[in-house]
Amino acid sequence: MGEPGVVGSGGDSPAAPSSSPDQRYRELFEGALLAMYVSRPDGTLIACNAAFALLLGFTSVADGVGTSMRVLYDEPGDRERFVDLVRQRGRLEQHRGRLRRRDGGVIEVIESVVGEFDARGTLQELRGFLIDVTASGEAGVALRDRERQFHAVFLDAADAMLILDDRRRILDANPSAAALLGLSAETLVSQPLDVFIVGGDDQLASAWRELLALGEARREHRVRSQTGQPRLVECSYRARVHAAGYLCIARDITDRRVLEQRLMQSEKMESVGRLAGGIAHDFNNLLTAILGYAELLLSARSETDPDRHDLEEIQRAGQRAADLTQQLLAFSRKQVLMPKEVDLNHTIVSLQTMLSRLIREDIILSCDLAPQPAVIRIDPTQLEQAILNLVLNARDALPAGGHIRLEVAHVDRSQMEMPPDHAPAIGDYVRLRVADDGVGISAEARAHLFEPFFTTKEVGKGTGLGLASVYGIVRQSNGLIAVESNPGRGTVFTMHFPSVQWAEPRRAASAGLPGAVGGHESILLVEDEDAVRVIVCAVLRRQGYNVLEASTARHACEIFAERGEEIGLLLTDVVMPEMNGPALAQRLVGLRPQLRVLFISGYADMVMPLDGDNPNVSFLSKPFQASVLTERVRQMLARKGRARAAE
Repeated sequence: MGEPGVVGSGGDSPAAPSSSPDQRYRELFEGALLAMYVSRPDGTLIACNAAFALLLGFTSVADGVGTSMRVLYDEPGDRERFVDLVRQRGRLEQHRGRLRRRDGGVIEVIESVVGEFDARGTLQELRGFLIDVTASGEAGVALRDRERQFHAVFLDAADAMLILDDRRRILDANPSAAALLGLSAETLVSQPLDVFIVGGDDQLASAWRELLALGEARREHRVRSQTGQPRLVECSYRARVHAAGYLCIARDITDRRVLEQRLMQSEKMESVGRLAGGIAHDFNNLLTAILGYAELLLSARSETDPDRHDLEEIQRAGQRAADLTQQLLAFSRKQVLMPKEVDLNHTIVSLQTMLSRLIREDIILSCDLAPQPAVIRIDPTQLEQAILNLVLNARDALPAGGHIRLEVAHVDRSQMEMPPDHAPAIGDYVRLRVADDGVGISAEARAHLFEPFFTTKEVGKGTGLGLASVYGIVRQSNGLIAVESNPGRGTVFTMHFPSVQWAEPRRAASAGLPGAVGGHESILLVEDEDAVRVIVCAVLRRQGYNVLEASTARHACEIFAERGEEIGLLLTDVVMPEMNGPALAQRLVGLRPQLRVLFISGYADMVMPLDGDNPNVSFLSKPFQASVLTERVRQMLARKGRARAAE
C-alpha cells in the first residue's frame, strides 16, 4: 500500500536509482528529524523512521515495526477514538495526546495524520508524524499552577486588587476591592476604574501613561465608595503580571494618613511649645526686672509726684505682658505646677456662680456631674483657668444665645472617644466635656486651634493664647484633649484625666502672720540671670536683709560651706545650668535640715516637689512684684522663728 512500508523491512530491498522519486521519498522519510510512521487501522506499525524509534524508545527501526500502536497510547481506547476521527474526517491536524515509551515514560505529543482510503472509502492505512511537546506541556502545567496560586492570593488578599484591561475597565475584582468600593465583585466587572476616582482624572491618566511606558506606576487617589465618605488609597499598578490584563493593588491608607497627620501635628506643637517656653522664660526674667524697678521707683514717689502716673502705666503694661507669658508657658507645658488631688465635681460647682455671671442672660449654663467624686491630680488654679477659657470661648460662639453644657463622668480606656496615644495602657479616667450649640468651627480652623496666636476672632478681640494654654495645662497634667465641631453644629471639647483615689486632705500648717516687712537675716540668693539677681538683691537689701549672691549652684555650695550656719533662707531659681534649684536645695538641706527654701521661676521642666504641709519649702512664680517677694521672704523666715520658739 505504500513504498514507505519498505523502510520497516530493515533496508534489504534493492536500492532504486538515485533519480527515482521513490528513492528520494525513502531518503526523506528515513532522514527526517520529525518522527514519522505508517500504520494499519488496527494499529499495527507498518513503517517508521529513526526519529520515531528514538522518540518512543525502540532500539531500532526494525524493533518498532510490527508493534501495535494501541499499546503506545497512555489511556486505553485513545487509539480507537483517534482512528474513528480519521475515518470521519479523512485527516486530523494538531491532535494533542499522550504516548507511553518502551521504558514506561510518558510523553506529550502533537500528532497530525492523513488517512489512506481505497475506492470504496475504506480506511487502509494512516500516515502521520509526531511532535514532542512534553517540555512545553510541563511549562503549561507550571503556568496553570501559577495561575491557581495567583487566583488564591487574589481572592484572599487584604488589599483591594483589580484586573484592568487596556481601557482601564475592571475585568475582575477581589472581595477586598468589593468591600472598599461598596459593590459586589460581579457589579464591578466591566465598569471603568475612572468612575470611582474622586477628582483625579488627570492623575489617573498620568499614572496610566507611566504604567505603559515603565511597566509600573504608583499614585494616591481618593476613591468614591458607595458606603460612606471617600477613602484615600495608595494604588500600585503593574503591567501584564496577569494573563488577562493589568493589575491594580489599592491599599486603604486613610487611617494611616490620619495617624501621620496627628503625629506631625504633635511634633509641630512640641516644637512650637519649646520655642514658646524659651521665649516666655527670657521674658519672665526681663519682666521681673522691669516690674521690680517700677515698684521700687513707685515706692519712692509721693501720690502727687508727676511721674507716678507714668510709672504706674509701666507697671500695668508689665503685668499684662506677664499674663501673656504665663499663657505661653501653659501652652508649652513649662509652667511650674503645684498639683493636688482635686474633685472635678467640686471644682465645677464652685465655679458655677462665677461662670453664670460671665455669660449672657440668653445663654443657659447646665452642669452634669459624675455620681461619685471625680478626683484627678492637677494644679487647681490651672484647672480653673482651663475651664474658664473654654466657657468663654463657648460664650463667644453663641452670638444669638444658646446652651453651654459642662459634663463630668468616669470612663475606662475602652470608653475613651479619642486615640489615647500618650495615655497608660490601663486605668480609669475622668472625662470633662465643655459643649455648646453655637456657630461651630471649620475643619481648616480646627487644624490650628491649639496653636499659639491663632484666633478666629476679630483683630483686637483675642490673643490666640486661650486654647493654647488649655492644651498645655491638660497635657502637662497627663491628660488628653480633643475637639469635635462643624460649622453650624456646635463644638465639643473633650478632656480625659487619669483618675486617682480620693485621699482626705490634711490641714495645712498655719503660716501665721507675715510680721514686719523687713528683717536682718542672711539670705543665700542663687540666680543665673544677672538682671533678676540684681533687682532681687536691691529689693531685699533695702529691707535690711543680708543677701549673699551666687550666679551658679557651685558658687552657692562654696558660700554655704563657709557661712551655712548664719543662712536662714535659700532663695534659688529652679532652672539653672550644671545643677537645678531642687537638686541644690536637696544638697544644702541635707547639710542643714532646718534650712528654709523659696524657689523662684517662671519656667520649669519638672513638677515642683512641693508639699503643701511642709512649711520649709515654698514657691514664687516669676515675674513677681517687689512687695510680694518681701512678704513671702518674711513669711518663710517668720516660720523659722516660731519653730525655734516652740522648741
